[in-house]
Amino acid sequence: MSTVTPIDSEGLSAMIAEKRPQDRVQRLPARLLPPHRRSKGATRFTKIVATIGPASEDRLEELIDAGLSVARLNFSHGSADEHRRRMAKIKAASAHKMTPIAVLADLPGPKMRTGMFPDGKITLNEGDIVRVKPGQDVAAPGEVYVGVDDLLEAVHVGHRISLADGQVLLRATAKESDAIVAKCERAGPVGNRKGVHLPDSDVKYELPTDEDRELIELARELGVDMLGVSFVGHASELEEIRGLAPGIHLVSKIERQAALFNLDEILEATDGLMVARGDLGVELDLEHLPLVQKEILERAVRAGVYTITATEMLESMIEAGRPTRAEVTDVANAVLDGTDAVMLSAETAVGKHPVEAVATMAKIAQVAERSEIYSRRPSLGAAPERVYFSRATAMAAVHVAKEVDVDCIVCFTETGNTVRLLSRFRPDVEIVALSPRADTVRQMAVLAHVRPLLFRREPSLEAMIDTAADLLVARRIVETGDRVIFVAGVPVGFARSTNVLKLHRIGEDSRFA
Repeated sequence: MSTVTPIDSEGLSAMIAEKRPQDRVQRLPARLLPPHRRSKGATRFTKIVATIGPASEDRLEELIDAGLSVARLNFSHGSADEHRRRMAKIKAASAHKMTPIAVLADLPGPKMRTGMFPDGKITLNEGDIVRVKPGQDVAAPGEVYVGVDDLLEAVHVGHRISLADGQVLLRATAKESDAIVAKCERAGPVGNRKGVHLPDSDVKYELPTDEDRELIELARELGVDMLGVSFVGHASELEEIRGLAPGIHLVSKIERQAALFNLDEILEATDGLMVARGDLGVELDLEHLPLVQKEILERAVRAGVYTITATEMLESMIEAGRPTRAEVTDVANAVLDGTDAVMLSAETAVGKHPVEAVATMAKIAQVAERSEIYSRRPSLGAAPERVYFSRATAMAAVHVAKEVDVDCIVCFTETGNTVRLLSRFRPDVEIVALSPRADTVRQMAVLAHVRPLLFRREPSLEAMIDTAADLLVARRIVETGDRVIFVAGVPVGFARSTNVLKLHRIGEDSRFA
C-alpha cells in the first residue's frame, strides 16, 4: 500500500495519512487546535436552535442530550392546537432533563406570493414578456398575479421581480395602467402561491399583519420566550410588536434589503437578530451573501445584540444521515464569525435524522471553537462614552479572567442584562448565569458562552457565593480549589445594580470582612 507524503511536518496531510482515528486530532497543526481555556463542564459555547415538528416532537429529550438549547415553533405551519401540544412536550422534556430550553415562536409576517394559474403553474422561458398584476386572481395566458397592493406604485422600470423564491427573475420594462410589463431574465416554473420578492422596490405593507397579531396572542398564551419577527424593515415595526408582547424577546429576521439599509435603528430596537439567509439570498445577489452575513454578525455583536444564523445549514440531512462537506464548512464559518446560535429548520421539523442533525451541528461547533481562529471572533469593545457600572464590571471580569486564568465566570442576575454584556465580550471561559427567575434563565439559553441555571435568591452576597459554589461543584462545573470570578450586585435582588467583582477560590471563605 502506498503512503501519503506529508507536505510538512505539521501539515494536514499527516493527519489524513494516519490510520489510527484517535491520533488524528493530535496530529493537527497547533495553530488549528491550541490548548483552549474553558470551564471543566463546558463542551460547547455556540447554541443550537432546532425547529420542532412531526419528526422531532416525540424525541425532545434526545435532542436535548444531543445539544438543543432553543426549540423553535414555526407559526407559518401547523394549527394552534399543534403548537400547544408541542409546547407542553418541550416543557416536560426540559423539566425531566433539568435543562432550561428557550422557545422561539416564528411569526409568518407579510409574505408576498403569486396568485393562481389555470393548470397550477406556468413555465417562463428567458426572453418571455409577461404582464404582472396586483392581486391573487387566476392569471390569463401571459399574466402573473402577485399579492402586492401597491405594486403599480412601488415597481418602476428596471426593477427586479423575483418569483418562486428566486428561481425565476423578471425585470420591469414598462408600466401600464393595470400591470407592470416585465421580461424574463431567469427561466423556470412558477406555481400557485409561490414566494415573491421585490428587492428594488419600496413596498408598503402592514407589520405586524392581522395574522401576526393573532399569533402573538397565542405566543403569550403559550409563554414563549422569543418572537421571530419576519420581514422587519424599520424599528417602528418592532416597537409596535413589543407593545403587543411585553416581556418576550424580539428576534428580528434580517431577510430584506430594507433591513440592511436600516440595520442601525433595528439593532437599537431589537433583542436579537436572525440572519435569515433564505429570503435574504433572494433579495441580494448570492455572491454577496457570505460577506453580508459576516457584516451583520459583527455589527450585532458590537451593538450587544445576540444572533442566530439560519437557513439550509444542514439541508442535506433532511434525507441523508450525514451532511455535505460544504454544509460542515458553512456551520463552522458561522461559528467562527461569532454567531451565538446556529439553526436547523426542516432538518429537525420533518427530516429523517433530527437527532443526528443536532449532534452533528454540535460537533462542528465544538471543533471550530477549539481553533485559534475562534479566538479572533468579533467581540464587544470598550466604549468610553457609554461606560456604566454593569458594563465596566463585565468588561473587567472578562479581562481578569484572561489574566488570571480562571475556570469560569459566575454571574448572579435578575434580568439577564449583565450576562448578555458578558456574552458579548466573548470570554475564553464559560459564563455560568444564575437567576431566581425562570423566564430570565430560559431567555439566556440562546447566548453563546452562557450556561443558565435556576438559582434561589439568598439574603446576602456571601450566602449567594457559598450556595453557588456548592452548586457548581455538585454540577461538576468546577472542583474544590478552582478559581472563579463572581459578578454580582449589591444590594442583592435589585435589577441593574451590577457593581461587584470577586475573585474566589472554590472551598475558601467567601466573607468580605
